[in-house]
Amino acid sequence: MTAILLSAKTKLPQPFLDTVHRTRLLDNSPDGRYKKVTILRAPAGYGKTTLISQWLKNLQHEQVAYLSIDSSDNDAPRYWKYVLHAVAKACHSDMDQTFAPLLHASDSAGNDFLIESFIHELSVTDKPLHIVLDDYHLIENTVIHQMMTKLIEQLPDHVHIYIATRTEIDLPITKWRVKQWVYELDASQLRFTPLEVEQFYRAKNLPLPDQAQFNLIVDKTEGWIAGLQLACLTPNHDYPLEWETASRSTIFSFLVQEIMLPLPLSTQEFLLRTSLINELEPSICNQLTNRTDSFQLLEELEKKGFFIVRLQSNNPVFRYHHLFAEALQSELRRRLTAEDVSSLVQESAILLYKKGLITSAIDLCLHYELYDIAVSWMTDHLVNFITSGRTATFLRWLHHLRSHHHPVPYELLVIGVIASMSSLDTDIANSLIQELETRQITDQWMEQEEHAPMVFLYEHAKAMGIISVGGDLKIAKAIVEKQLNKNHVPSRWDTVHMPFNIFEYKLLRTSISSKGKMPAFEDGLAIAEIFRKPFYQTRGIAAYSYGTSAESLYERNLLDYAKDELDIAMQQGHELKDPGLFIPMYLLQAKIYLVEKKTTSALALLTQAKTLVTEKHWLTTLSIMQAACHITNGDLNNAEIELQATKSSQPFWMLVYARLLLAKQQPDSALEIVIQTKTKAMQEMQVATFIEATVLEAICHQRLGDKEMALTILLEALKAAAPYYYIRTFLDEEEIYTLLNKARHLHKKEESLRASISLHYIDHFQIIEKQTDELLTPREKEVYDLLTDGITNREIAEQLFLSEGTVRVYLTSIYSKIGVDSRAKAILLKYQ
Repeated sequence: MTAILLSAKTKLPQPFLDTVHRTRLLDNSPDGRYKKVTILRAPAGYGKTTLISQWLKNLQHEQVAYLSIDSSDNDAPRYWKYVLHAVAKACHSDMDQTFAPLLHASDSAGNDFLIESFIHELSVTDKPLHIVLDDYHLIENTVIHQMMTKLIEQLPDHVHIYIATRTEIDLPITKWRVKQWVYELDASQLRFTPLEVEQFYRAKNLPLPDQAQFNLIVDKTEGWIAGLQLACLTPNHDYPLEWETASRSTIFSFLVQEIMLPLPLSTQEFLLRTSLINELEPSICNQLTNRTDSFQLLEELEKKGFFIVRLQSNNPVFRYHHLFAEALQSELRRRLTAEDVSSLVQESAILLYKKGLITSAIDLCLHYELYDIAVSWMTDHLVNFITSGRTATFLRWLHHLRSHHHPVPYELLVIGVIASMSSLDTDIANSLIQELETRQITDQWMEQEEHAPMVFLYEHAKAMGIISVGGDLKIAKAIVEKQLNKNHVPSRWDTVHMPFNIFEYKLLRTSISSKGKMPAFEDGLAIAEIFRKPFYQTRGIAAYSYGTSAESLYERNLLDYAKDELDIAMQQGHELKDPGLFIPMYLLQAKIYLVEKKTTSALALLTQAKTLVTEKHWLTTLSIMQAACHITNGDLNNAEIELQATKSSQPFWMLVYARLLLAKQQPDSALEIVIQTKTKAMQEMQVATFIEATVLEAICHQRLGDKEMALTILLEALKAAAPYYYIRTFLDEEEIYTLLNKARHLHKKEESLRASISLHYIDHFQIIEKQTDELLTPREKEVYDLLTDGITNREIAEQLFLSEGTVRVYLTSIYSKIGVDSRAKAILLKYQ
């Protein structure tokens, strides 16, 4: 099921011909050259949208993107899908399709990547662009606020954002005021002046009241434009209500008695029966009211100013003014019995559902407490909601059901745990886990056969949670093994491929890999052993396991083993048609080619990989790796071409660009880039990126002649890398070999270094001295000595209490360090 995009939401309402020309505001329109954002903040009915429309109508040959926001847009993927769609439509581009895969990112790094990619796309052209976000006060999602903040603060100079809101919004407006980035209008500036009230009457062809009545209207409405409209529509508007201070119930009563009741009964019934729908699509209205003329009626009411807004002219869609809709709904509940209201809600929801407006249908049922229907539809479309990235919407519904104490099916709770973990909302995950554990005590649901599939998913979710936060892997292993020892009960989730990587160029950078915190070697083998059992082979986690293992083995300088894992990961990633799994493997294979001095092979491989994907972010990633290959090959011209074409603030691009600057003998500029990347990696707790950036920082200082600072920075990198055994990040930079030697000798002298960097870890860098007898760690020496005695791997394993697999890993490491490729050559070298 593909989410339907309502084009009505991205159509900027055009001002009516009889709209008052507000010279004092139009002559002071915001200047996008000096401001980033315009904020219009006032209650409903102050003409915010109309004023923006008038501003933009005066612009010639400039691009305008508009989005009418509703409460359903609190789901971040949905919100940004509409924003991208609106901008793409305005710019006549396909950026909404290009960035569609990034909408499903579930953590802050993924959100940053989306926004930074969007900003880069906006910067490509210098044609002025105006982005209007109407009714922004309906956004409550802090993630959206954070992403909007980043967008606005890094907005290109030729782009201006307009935000219309009824309330204060959770954006750092105070800071923007200090920086003079924001142009603001509030209710006091938007309300009509007496002169504009006169213009209003003339524009509507209404007779001007006498002076006393006129003063009373101006005083009571306080320039509230909607109040003026109401007063003019009222048969006797000599005594208008005090709109600003009137209670909601009084406003509703006025709207119903003075606006609705004078209408024909058939029109009243139409208004009441359609008040439940956010978007008034005529064919749906016809079905709800048993009419055939809904379009004509809506058009007539719109022309008369009955609080109806036309959202779209082709295939027209309308909506009621929010207060008017609420007043109609209140009157509907007053006139009908609860049972009749429920029946009408159900009928409306079913029509929306059949039209494919699933989200609106479920929202309507939840609002009117038709929980059984809502739960049924949620369950039916649950797989699609999760796999399409609309987890925020699903979690919002789940919260609504729980807060209203409606029993939630176990499947929804279990998937809620998985969804909240994927979005890194540990508080919600823990709350759902607590509910499931409590219901286990009261209901023993985990022992019931009908829930066996959900028990399986739930236990695996707990295990994955332990792994993702770097917890005790032995506990995670025990949980998974316990489940695998049971007879598996098939479920619809068995064939669902959950994407584990949306955009990262390394699998180790993903949240499920603890952002680069590689487990101890033995623990990693234990987890890999679990996820390679037959049950997982058709699931993405097996391919993911092989991929992370390949990256980890590469980092630990076990290249032959890394190649074996890489081949399997790439094959399975292709079988799953998941670029998030196979593209990082192409990058890793290219790195291995560079280690082997096969630059041509690396470039050919990356060119081939580009034919396998269409997503812009993966093509960009491959181009950045090609630039890295060109730098290694000394081809700085082609490297610069690739990097200029893919310019971004993503860490991969930044680090490769820093290498280009170093190759161009610009260490000062490179250092600035590296420190920026390092700081961001530290904030995001991205271990691998932090280590790589710190190593490059040491090189920059060495190039600048500050060898003492270079050594200090290198020691910082070693301390960060030692717990996780990052080795190749250092060995791949031959320029720091001298520094590594100094660090190792310093390690022997200083006890504080030995406390923070283990001897076993630092010994891995003996290879740089090319002295065979110092290459091996103590454990590897034991294995090597037994090998040269002529005994088998099994005998070595028995004597050292290791598994044969571990012995093979040690042998691969030994061969790599002493520069041989076979057992015979290793023995021969020993006795030479």
